[in-house]
Amino acid sequence: MSYVSKIGSEGSGNDEFNLPCGICTDGTYIYVADTDNNRIIKRLASDLSYVAQIGTQGSGNDQFSAPKGICTDGTYLYITEYGNHRIQKRLASNLSYVNKFGSFGPGNDQFDWPWGIDTDGTYLYIVDNGNDRIKKHLCNDLSYNSKIGTKGSGDDQFSAPRGICKNDTFLYVTDPGNSRIVKRLASDLSYVSKIGTEGSGDDQFSYPSGVCKYGSYIWVADTNNHRIFKRLASDLSYVSKIGTEGSGDDQFQNPFDIT
Repeated sequence: MSYVSKIGSEGSGNDEFNLPCGICTDGTYIYVADTDNNRIIKRLASDLSYVAQIGTQGSGNDQFSAPKGICTDGTYLYITEYGNHRIQKRLASNLSYVNKFGSFGPGNDQFDWPWGIDTDGTYLYIVDNGNDRIKKHLCNDLSYNSKIGTKGSGDDQFSAPRGICKNDTFLYVTDPGNSRIVKRLASDLSYVSKIGTEGSGDDQFSYPSGVCKYGSYIWVADTNNHRIFKRLASDLSYVSKIGTEGSGDDQFQNPFDIT
């Protein structure tokens, strides 16, 4: 987890951001949900240089209200809109609009502050933050498939969940209100295991937000501890960590997401 490079300062220019919360990559490009600028930015993964952007504040097809989560299947982008309580589907190639769905509420096609999102190319896995649940939708038409979760600390409960990622079999979900990471089966959303309590130890978290999976490991953005964790995907056990609060090369200020 050693430092390589960085880009950005506060603002609304092409190389600036305002509270970016979501990031994903297709291996060539990275796509950033620049939350408080209400836009999506496309950049080269190799050197982080600017490519394109889309978005202004609003509820139109090319507008966003506090975009939080973003994922790609290589062809499309899927974006959670925290303020508009909806999901947008866009072409990754030119960021153009394809489709959207969602409104405010607890129904199957509704959301209350959606945050994290991931895809396997067939399904979308969506963190419905305000409804304390995980939802599964089809990618092709964004239609509802299934859901799990109520408010609480039980195995099938969440407290303001934020991040989600998927490998071939499992989902990994950050549950910041409960200071833990939860592992679930992607097929039926059923519970597998969890790790974490509130704190700053190796098996503790303070409002974990982003999570991603690669190979045998998951990486977690431990937001209020200003650090990144590397953990084994198999049993969620600790491997290593990096970060303290600050603006140096090995420091962070409330990291939100990771890819």
